[in-house]
Amino acid sequence: MESALVLIPTILLFLSVLQIAASVLGRGIAVNEIQGNVSREALLGSNSLISSDQFPGLEIERLSLPGGGEIIVGSKKVAVAKLTPLLILQDQFLVKGIAIDEN
Repeated sequence: MESALVLIPTILLFLSVLQIAASVLGRGIAVNEIQGNVSREALLGSNSLISSDQFPGLEIERLSLPGGGEIIVGSKKVAVAKLTPLLILQDQFLVKGIAIDEN
């Protein structure tokens, strides 16, 4: 009986720590992915190379600079899986990547 009283909070604690670790790892991976895609866009210089089929949810925006060139801003909404019952809402965040195209 006592082991069941200890087991439930221990499982909840384990799932909560696992949720935090998954969120931190998910954010890091998402930031690296979006920054790589935006940098590739700046180097190759063609908006048609990044299709919505390859990278779903990726939005690329080009802002012209007065002296020539463009600032490329990419954004994507990412959701991390819910692992613990203590989390009320799903962990969602917006990731942005920025690069400069000097051409």
